[in-house]
Amino acid sequence: MSTPKPEGRKFVGSDAAMRARMRTMHGHYLTDAAAFAAVNPELGGTFGAEWMAALEAADKAPNVDVRRGTLSEDTAVVGNEMERARRTAQSVFYYVEQAFPKNKGRLNQYGKDRYARAANDPEEMRLLLDMAAEAAERDKVALAAKGFTAQQLTDLKTLADQLDAVDTRQEMQKGTNQEGTGGYVRVQNAAYGFGQRLNKAARLAFPANATRRQLYRLSDDADDAAARPAKPAAAAQG
Repeated sequence: MSTPKPEGRKFVGSDAAMRARMRTMHGHYLTDAAAFAAVNPELGGTFGAEWMAALEAADKAPNVDVRRGTLSEDTAVVGNEMERARRTAQSVFYYVEQAFPKNKGRLNQYGKDRYARAANDPEEMRLLLDMAAEAAERDKVALAAKGFTAQQLTDLKTLADQLDAVDTRQEMQKGTNQEGTGGYVRVQNAAYGFGQRLNKAARLAFPANATRRQLYRLSDDADDAAARPAKPAAAAQG
């Protein structure tokens, strides 16, 4: 009996960066659920809850080959680095609260609801900073109006990249970027799969709203499906 071929990742980049992007996209989906359900009923109902459950499972899945839970031994995420990460996160939260007062949902797009866990957990902190960096780039005009400088945004991105680099190096060490133990990659792919479905549906849900479609891009590649408008109906072509 042949051994099943290990499942490969469906996404590029690190696992932490993928999960951060998916969580940000999930936040947008909660606002747009009705629009997606109108395109495909399967994208409504329990879709959001199932996606969040998949993300939580992906966060907690043990990676037997990499053991990212042992990051206490990695100098990139200990001591001064974690203290700097905590200070940076708190600073970002302050400016978000100034720019978007009493907006808990917006704060959570920056990882505020994860901070208690992230404060002493390098893996969680990496995820939080990835989320915060992406959200801060999106909201940079509103944040700048409240005093969040371009240098602070650069520093946030740099710190997020430094912590994320640890994950990326570990993935590269595996060579094939695959694991056959415990279904770790399968769990990561499952969380990503929800985003893939929205990415394909976004151009139908928002055919005339390019700004909204951008929120459902899987990457910053120019040819991302969500960036392209839907093809005109056959009747309109006549």
